[in-house]
Amino acid sequence: MGNNIDFFKEFSLTKSIEGKKLSQNKECNIFSIDQIDIGPAYIFEVQTRKILQANDGFFELLKYSAEDLADLYVDKIIVADQQALENAIKKYLHKGVLRTPLRQYRCKDGEILFIESTIQVGNMDNKQYIIVTMRDATEWQRLHNRLRLASQVFESASDGIVVTDVDGLIQFANPAFLQTTGYSLEEVLGKTMGILKSGKHDGHFYQNMWSLLKETGQWKGEIWNKRKNGEIYPEWMVINAIKNDLGQVTLYSGIARDLLERIKYEEQIKYQAYHDGLTGLPNRRLFYEKMHECILMAKRYQHLVAIMFVDLDGFKSVNDNYGHDIGDLVLKETGNRLQKCVRVTDIVARMGGDEFTLILPEIVMKQDANKVAEQIKQALSDVFKINGHSILLSSSIGISIFPDDGDDDEILVKKADDAMYKAKQSGKNTYKVYSE
Repeated sequence: MGNNIDFFKEFSLTKSIEGKKLSQNKECNIFSIDQIDIGPAYIFEVQTRKILQANDGFFELLKYSAEDLADLYVDKIIVADQQALENAIKKYLHKGVLRTPLRQYRCKDGEILFIESTIQVGNMDNKQYIIVTMRDATEWQRLHNRLRLASQVFESASDGIVVTDVDGLIQFANPAFLQTTGYSLEEVLGKTMGILKSGKHDGHFYQNMWSLLKETGQWKGEIWNKRKNGEIYPEWMVINAIKNDLGQVTLYSGIARDLLERIKYEEQIKYQAYHDGLTGLPNRRLFYEKMHECILMAKRYQHLVAIMFVDLDGFKSVNDNYGHDIGDLVLKETGNRLQKCVRVTDIVARMGGDEFTLILPEIVMKQDANKVAEQIKQALSDVFKINGHSILLSSSIGISIFPDDGDDDEILVKKADDAMYKAKQSGKNTYKVYSE
């Protein structure tokens, strides 16, 4: 054993233990470390991977007892497959002394710890041994994992996140914030959020924001900002004050969600709810809302309002002879021609099928509606040239007048509809004004 003791004497951690030496255990023919305060440590034989000795720190850390050593192997405490463990041991033997990366160790009760190890390799009695000193890095690893998770959330969040110091200077910004604003990280670091000011808010708005933030530690609301390209957009922003252990505000974090796409989507949904999908004209729902508004204004200012009901004569034959695609194009052209016959303030709507309605608010005389009806009749009797087809149609038009024919929306539309049927019965291609 004489020369073999050198490898234990050179064991790095023993150098810091003044006046203490590893004691020899004759039974195991190696050195005992159970009385040496060098942190958790154990010794195992390379060939069998049997753990031969361990100190109190080892037992306390991994929750084993000295009796467990009789049947304790490295494979049982290190979480790794056989091949990975075999490769690691070969690496240790080649390097001699090294600090290993974090490895997962399994405690007796199944708990998994993250351990950083220092490895010392040596020979004795023609056998190879490895001494492992351990440092519990579980809490560090958990903190690292939490920080990494927070970083991943920060980086992958769909909402823009920005962090400023107490002076409002930007310290961090995530990719979503940069994508939304159009700036690069280098362009915003050290700048204030003032680079996003749109001009839509006055100084009072920002004063209230910072006043509430300092008073309660939070501000949230809708704010209009400006991208690098000059586009102004709405955001829903939540700003929070971040305090240190002494309760002092050290940072501000802002989370912002771009509302522009949502607003566009809501406007699209609203448009679809109030407009005809084919012609883009107001639909029945919007028509009645507009008519109600016009009648209220007419009652207040003593105006006349004309309601017109327009039906295409013989439209069914268009679909039968040319197909519904051509029929749809005829309806779209009908809407265009009707709009050209009226004022900007007048309303043209499609009720469904080949039925259209018009509101003429603020007319001076009943005859004004007759003039518009005459223009419509002429416009719709002109040839429709659609995809190489020349199509001739005519229209039947009915007119009712507020307040002479009633002051209720439904009644006025019904009477205009009745007048339209009178026009059809009169031979079509004409208009009729409702009369009792």
